[in-house]
Amino acid sequence: MQFNYVAYTLEQGVIKGRVDAENEYEAREEVLGRGLRLLQLKPARKLPPIDEIFPSLFKVKTGDLVRLSRQLATMTLGGSSLQRSLEMLESESKNRVLRKILASIRKTLDEGGSLSSGMAKHPAVFNARFVSVVEVGEHTGGLASALEQLSDSMEREHEAVQRFKRTMMMPLFTMGSSVAMLVLMMTVMLPPLLESFEAFDADTPLITAIAMGVVGFISDNLLIIVGVIVFLAVAYAVGSRIPTIHYKMHLASTKLPVIGSLLVSKEIAAFSRTNAMLLNAGVSLAESLPLAIGGCKNLVVYAAFAAGEQSLLAGRGMAQALKEYPVLPRLWVELVMVGEENNFLPQTLENLANAYEAEVENRLAAILSLMEPLSTFAVGGVVLFMALSMFMPIMSGMDAIAP
Repeated sequence: MQFNYVAYTLEQGVIKGRVDAENEYEAREEVLGRGLRLLQLKPARKLPPIDEIFPSLFKVKTGDLVRLSRQLATMTLGGSSLQRSLEMLESESKNRVLRKILASIRKTLDEGGSLSSGMAKHPAVFNARFVSVVEVGEHTGGLASALEQLSDSMEREHEAVQRFKRTMMMPLFTMGSSVAMLVLMMTVMLPPLLESFEAFDADTPLITAIAMGVVGFISDNLLIIVGVIVFLAVAYAVGSRIPTIHYKMHLASTKLPVIGSLLVSKEIAAFSRTNAMLLNAGVSLAESLPLAIGGCKNLVVYAAFAAGEQSLLAGRGMAQALKEYPVLPRLWVELVMVGEENNFLPQTLENLANAYEAEVENRLAAILSLMEPLSTFAVGGVVLFMALSMFMPIMSGMDAIAP
């Protein structure tokens, strides 16, 4: 860190300067070593980097990790050293946070550390599964293959998320615009129009009366509605911190129609893929299970896998305990049991990962393809409601003033 100092000499008088030192004691020794009489010393104040002020704008995204893993694997296969590969990737990266991380990893390598130990210093970017696979690749001499497997796995997950975002972007924008126009029409355009036609004793159409009644109810009870929303949000946040309630919320999510089975299948696919990668890399099942379980987000599925781990450590095998949890598909449990009994578990888990990943992709594609026409139908309904609410009172007023 840097320290600002004020010092004095007989020849130059009072002078100011700055020194780099690890602590205040070293900074003081540095100034005195220059033959100066120290008057004041304090740490230099400076604004934090912009990436620390706005971390969400500069975070390392999944796409960045996919490119990093694939490019590093390619360079390693080409015979390039890790230091040189990281230096090239650092110079070409446009993400300033990733550049700092790559520089830190290069420093670790220069000091005699490993690639996995350098990555482990940045858990916000490289999770435990990522670090473990890289570490296994280093020990077995298959670092390039391990990085390729990681990039393939992350790329599949990233593509599924991006496809969902692309599909939903236009319907959400259209729905938001339609609702905004509806609110604007009901609060700004229709009230003066209705006042103008009241002088002619024209009847307000039913659809317009309903629309105005809804808008009036919302405007009259806006504070209550906002209070209820805030209360529900706070209750959800507090409930998420209470283990029993949090568990029941996750249990309820697994029983939702369509979505529940999709969530479970996604967890199973990730668990199977991670175990298959680690087992194929030479890691024992007892060591791979904690890493695979750690990536599980649903507490109900997590509890089932944790029970399987405890059963394995007790010498009874993993699949036997998994049978007691109905949240897990019976077919998946039976196949895992067969693979465990026949010492064919890595290939079994890899096949199951492929099958469940394909199932998740197909279900997600079906849901997205269904949501597109539904969103179009909803937008059409909003537009039709707006048109009828606007033009029905006009027609009613024209009938009233007609001779």
